[in-house]
Amino acid sequence: MENKNILITGISTGIGKDAALFLATKGFTIYGTVRKESDASFIKQNNLTSIKSIILDVTDKNGIISLAEKMKDIPLAGLINNAGIAVSGPLKYIDLEEVKKGFEVNVFGLLAMTQAFLPNLELNKQFHGEAGRLINISSISGRMVTPFTVPYSSTKYAVESISDGLRRELLNLGIKVSIIEPGPIKTPIWEKAKAADTKAFINEYSNVLDFRNDYIQQTIDGALEVKEVSKAIYHALSSTKPKTRYLVVKRPWLSKLIFNLPSSFVDCVAMKKVKLK
Repeated sequence: MENKNILITGISTGIGKDAALFLATKGFTIYGTVRKESDASFIKQNNLTSIKSIILDVTDKNGIISLAEKMKDIPLAGLINNAGIAVSGPLKYIDLEEVKKGFEVNVFGLLAMTQAFLPNLELNKQFHGEAGRLINISSISGRMVTPFTVPYSSTKYAVESISDGLRRELLNLGIKVSIIEPGPIKTPIWEKAKAADTKAFINEYSNVLDFRNDYIQQTIDGALEVKEVSKAIYHALSSTKPKTRYLVVKRPWLSKLIFNLPSSFVDCVAMKKVKLK
């Protein structure tokens, strides 16, 4: 494969890290953002010359502008908006500042990066005959909401909407847009979930804390390996006909069935699952 450049946000752990490593084996040069130098230690430890770390917080508007200026002459075969955080808790009591933080990273950071680097995706056509591709990491939570994940799910619903709009708005530029929708994936995000602040689980929701960690552990035990997401990302980058959506779950047919069930039925199942009924 002809050497091509990819920009990935958030490569310190999880999906971003595995995608960077996987795509590097496929001949891509990776530009990956991390928030601090120590987050990129795996690159130096493994002498990975094809992965270049960039210190950037996607909520830093000036930092994004500065990076775009430095990279303005580098064609990108792909921009992968992966950086994200998970905020959870009951909407009745959750701190709104925490909800805003989720949107700043998962939605506005994604949109700011996209605006800044669309010219690089267009530039790729001059070098490789095809405009670069835009890949946004969403979640199954962007299609289906469960109790206490709404602060996170709402950001991913926004990512779904933004991605659909961008796909249609960028058709005339030849930029293909794909959405990756992972279900539970074995990444450090679940350990972070266990350690998350649970002060919003009060009053009628305090009993949730009694089984919360067991529920998270059950999710981890049933999760897919992160490599499955990297494979979907690679397909979205390399296929002549990339999908608009990649649902990365163990039983896609079951998820698609649930998407189409009556809301009242799903409500009852969701309440029982988190022991609210």
